[in-house]
Amino acid sequence: MNDIKYLCEDKAISKYLDSIKNNSILKSGAIFNTDNLSYERDRISNYLRNRGFYSFNKEFIYFDLDSNNTSKKINLTLGIQNYKKTNSDGFQELNHKEYSISKINVRIKPDLNLNSNILLDSSITPFLSIYNYQSIKFKKKIFKKSILLKKDDLYRYDYAEQTYKRLISLGLFNYVNIGFDTIGNNHLIGNIDLNPAKAQNISFSLDGTNNERLFGFQGSFDYVHNNLFHAGERLLISLKSSFEIQLLLTDDEMSDIPNNINTREIGPEFHFYLPKYFLINKLGNLKKHINPLTEFTGAFNIRERPDYDRINQEFSFGWIFHEKKNITWHINPFLISVVDVDISSEFQEIIDNFNDSYISASFQDHVVAGGVFSFEFNNQKLNYNANAFYCKTTFESAGGALFRMHELMQKEKNTLTNSYNFLGIRYAHFQKATLDLRYYQSLLKESKMVYRLFSGIGIPRNNFKEALPFEKSFFAGGSNSLRAWRARSIGPGIYFEEDGNFDKIGDIKFEGNLEYRFPLSKWLEGAMFMDFGNIWLMGYDSSRAGGQFKWNNVINEIAIGGGFGLRLNFEYFILRMDFAIPVRNPYTIDDDDVGRWVFNENLNTIKKYFRPQLNIGIGYPF
Repeated sequence: MNDIKYLCEDKAISKYLDSIKNNSILKSGAIFNTDNLSYERDRISNYLRNRGFYSFNKEFIYFDLDSNNTSKKINLTLGIQNYKKTNSDGFQELNHKEYSISKINVRIKPDLNLNSNILLDSSITPFLSIYNYQSIKFKKKIFKKSILLKKDDLYRYDYAEQTYKRLISLGLFNYVNIGFDTIGNNHLIGNIDLNPAKAQNISFSLDGTNNERLFGFQGSFDYVHNNLFHAGERLLISLKSSFEIQLLLTDDEMSDIPNNINTREIGPEFHFYLPKYFLINKLGNLKKHINPLTEFTGAFNIRERPDYDRINQEFSFGWIFHEKKNITWHINPFLISVVDVDISSEFQEIIDNFNDSYISASFQDHVVAGGVFSFEFNNQKLNYNANAFYCKTTFESAGGALFRMHELMQKEKNTLTNSYNFLGIRYAHFQKATLDLRYYQSLLKESKMVYRLFSGIGIPRNNFKEALPFEKSFFAGGSNSLRAWRARSIGPGIYFEEDGNFDKIGDIKFEGNLEYRFPLSKWLEGAMFMDFGNIWLMGYDSSRAGGQFKWNNVINEIAIGGGFGLRLNFEYFILRMDFAIPVRNPYTIDDDDVGRWVFNENLNTIKKYFRPQLNIGIGYPF
């Protein structure tokens, strides 16, 4: 391009020409590209619409090109036309108007099915008026925080768009529409029409397993109120429970499977969300964030077994940042949980006989005091058949600040454990990180290939260096993991304990899943899948030989399972049944000369060490 000229007869727009020129991507000497012309029209149109020119659009911008020479250069003229109004004499050219905001009306529409237009509540001020035709109440501050357009300010398209995003992201409205009426010479009245979503919802989920008559199922009952105090506060109350048949850890023979459920876990928890950044709302540009949230969480969990009981009480507080539509940050600077373990005398004798510090530490009372940070990217779209990517990484740290403080204070240690106590109980000290990657690839119509990789590592530190807390440890198996094994029944490494005395937990986890999903009918879907992975220990443990992580042995210690599944799609929820069988066991048992691949074994060995697993659940596994 050679010369670039700008033509504009509109005096109101002419004052912005210098800024328009300075930020243009059209430069003299640059290679001519028609895509740049299209981009420039959009840029200038948005620039002017954000400075009061409500009626302006890109059709008022034109280009004249002059290439009538032999130098292979183009002279370009960018012009901005006046507004043309038709009359009896033809067309009349008018300058574009700069509009300012005069008033905003918020109209909370009635349910169309009720056919009612009775005004139930209103709040009228010179600028912001709210007309509520619904029985659901909304405080005025919801709208004052969400509406960025202010009285007598010039109209801005980007503010109108951000107002829409803020209102829809509250989760209080199914429908949001923003329109404008012109009044007088250059004023606008904004009309925001809203249709409220249901304020309260109830849902449930259920998962089940069956392996060699060891039945189990777990479920949750959830209650949600999306507008608890009429200002967008959200409350979620869950009651989670599980019931299983487990072999008794104190049964030396392990020969008889109990006929009754003997393992129970139940616990309520709550999540309370404030639609603002509590304590930090005024820092920096945080006020400009869309959908700011502060989360308070509390939980009480009881796990009962014939051999031991475990009670966990937890409270946490933190912020949820929605940086962009697909990106979410969770920062929980405060998390505290107190775990109380009551062990039967018979089980305590077994632990003492093992003389293993890792297992002993897993069944100790402890306190976890620390924080959690996570980053999540998710570009999945509901009911949209397209490729999608999901990534979540989490970092958790506990006990570090307490330990440094106690070191500086030279606090006296507990002589029995050689560690510091907090609230009279030994506190955990560790760092833990996880990474979860998923890719959803659309193949044929409504068919999809899902790839997933998960990895994690936890490092015990000085004050509790024997092991990670049981609830923070990694495990493999279950309906959302390695589906050919029950939860906590495999690993670490090649370690194998036929009696199943203890839950299998570790400090390191690697896991992968491949799943092909395809439709069988309108309501029925099929799936074929393969799962692989294992857990490991950070250090050597003589009582669990082969459990330590070593890079040169990782490939040989991977468990592989496969199978097929059926999913009943009821639109509102999916009932899932997955049947899986171990294809490759990571462990070997010298006494029985068991190999690692199911294809190399006889029928008796397959029945004993490659038992099939049935998983029943609600929703997709990932």
